Amino acid sequence: MNFAQRSAPESTDAQKRGAPRTRRRRPTWKDPRLAGGLALIGAAVALGAWAVNAAADTEQIYILTRDVAPGADLTAAGVLSVVDAHPGTPAYVVAGNLPDDAVATRSLQAGELLPTGAVGEAADLDLRAVVLDVASGLPASTGAGDVVDLWSLPATQATAQDDEAAEVVAQGLLVSSVGESGTSLVGGTNVQVEVLVPSDAVAAVLTAVGGNGPLVLVPTGQGQ
Repeated sequence: MNFAQRSAPESTDAQKRGAPRTRRRRPTWKDPRLAGGLALIGAAVALGAWAVNAAADTEQIYILTRDVAPGADLTAAGVLSVVDAHPGTPAYVVAGNLPDDAVATRSLQAGELLPTGAVGEAADLDLRAVVLDVASGLPASTGAGDVVDLWSLPATQATAQDDEAAEVVAQGLLVSSVGESGTSLVGGTNVQVEVLVPSDAVAAVLTAVGGNGPLVLVPTGQGQ
């Protein structure tokens, strides 16, 4: 019994002495896992710094809240709003830098940032707005910014012997807005269309408006 009690611990001690010891290696700079973790941390820090700088660089830029045609008053209520943006370029008008008599020099669409190149002053834009009652037949797709030619048709009471024909009154007019169709006094249907007329063509347009023949706008397929 004494022999068994003494031999058991000796066997256990021998096993412990003979068993190989596992050493833990300390992480080094060459460990790919450590290098990968440091890279992720660095990327996160850089991304956070970029986000902070980007937020600090925002500017308030004008944005169109509705479609406008050339010559439209950009200072009118409901035309422009302001958004925070990162334009990264001086190509857009910063809030507070709009001239008092600013007008659009080309067609602009709702949701578009206001380009500096599309802003002019009313005094420099040689166009006059004229409202026309034109005969029906204006294509449904015609809208603000389209270029049209104005034609005058022979009066309805004219006969073949009068030898009258349709004639061009003015070319290259810009459509500012298109109204709803209505019934004319002679039983036909007319559409009210506001057009922008160069100052040197206003007299001819007004003469046609005062004439007896119906007026027709013919789209040229161009727009601004």
